[in-house]
Amino acid sequence: MVQAARLLLGLAVEKGGLVLTPAGALKRVDVRHVFDQTEWPGYDKADILATSKVINEHDAYGVLFTRIALQAAGLLRKRSGILRASRAGKAMLAPEAAPALLAALFEAVFWKMNLQDFDRNPIEFWPQHHMGVILWSLSVSAHEWSSAGTLTESCTVMETLLEVPAQDLPEFAMVSRVLRPLTWLGLLESRKQAPRPGWGFDEDFRTVPLFRQLVRFRVEMQGAQAARH
Repeated sequence: MVQAARLLLGLAVEKGGLVLTPAGALKRVDVRHVFDQTEWPGYDKADILATSKVINEHDAYGVLFTRIALQAAGLLRKRSGILRASRAGKAMLAPEAAPALLAALFEAVFWKMNLQDFDRNPIEFWPQHHMGVILWSLSVSAHEWSSAGTLTESCTVMETLLEVPAQDLPEFAMVSRVLRPLTWLGLLESRKQAPRPGWGFDEDFRTVPLFRQLVRFRVEMQGAQAARH
C-alpha cells in the first residue's frame, strides 16, 4: 500500500493533478499505472485481468482503497474534480519519508475512514470502533499462524454486536475491515487455505516484525473486578 501511495502521489505531482471522472473516480490510465506495479494479498491480478477488459478504479480495489486513504490522510486533496498532492503529500515522496507515509496511512485507514463503505457488510462499523483493543490483542495472540475465525473470537469484543443477520458476517467484517488492510500495510502476512462456501478462502494470518515496530501499547487495568479481554 505504501508503494501504491507513492505511485499515486508521484503521478499527482508529475501531472500537476489527477483529473477525476464525472463519477469522481481515477481515470483508467492512472489506475493501470498503479495496478501494474503493485500486489494486493487476497486479490489475484490474473483473475481481475481475466474478467475485466479494462481496469476501472472499482476493479482495482487496492488502488481505490489507497486513493481514499490518501485523501483521508490529507495527502491528496480534491478541488474542482482534480486531485492534487498537498504540501505534506509531496514531502512523503522523499525516500526517507516511507515510515512517516506508512504511519499516516495506518492512522487514516483505521481512524479516519469508514471501512464499512467498502464491503457492503450490514454490520455497522464493527469492529472498527474498538481498533485499539483489536490491535493489542493481535500483538499478543497472532505471533503464529491463526485462522480468521480464531482471531475474530479472540481479538474482538463480540458482546458489542447487538444483532447479526448471518453467522459468518462478524468474521467477514474482521477480514475486510482489519486483517486485510493490515496485510496491505505490511503489518500482517496471510496464507490461503481451502476454498470455503459462501465467500473466498479460509485464510491464516500472523504478525510480522514491522507490526511491533510501528505499534506500541500502554495497557492499564482499571479496578480489580474489571473484565479481562
